Amino acid sequence: MSVSDTVPASRVMWLLAGFIVWSGAFVAVYSVLSIGCAFGWDQAFVGPISVQRAVLVCLLVVSLAAGWWVVRIAAERREAAGGSGLALRPFMETAAWMAAWAALGSTLLSLGPVLFLTACH
Repeated sequence: MSVSDTVPASRVMWLLAGFIVWSGAFVAVYSVLSIGCAFGWDQAFVGPISVQRAVLVCLLVVSLAAGWWVVRIAAERREAAGGSGLALRPFMETAAWMAAWAALGSTLLSLGPVLFLTACH
């Protein structure tokens, strides 16, 4: 492998971008869950919803929006890389795009239960 065969770090980072968003969201949601339980946010209500549930749902929505942003940027980078079909597109951009979709799905599956599961009991 020569120096010209190496992949720039910026292209490699796009492989990780979606899962970096997912991991940050995971830590944020479960930290807020623990903090909210400790401070009784599940007992304070804003209309029909507890403060804790409202904050967790907001974090979920922000996480999904950030994940979607990564998917869109990865798709744009993939399109800009050229090629007319999947086989002709550069590997790294296609892999980053697929990883971003996988991370978005992981965000929904792992954080989605804040919409309906009991928080502190």
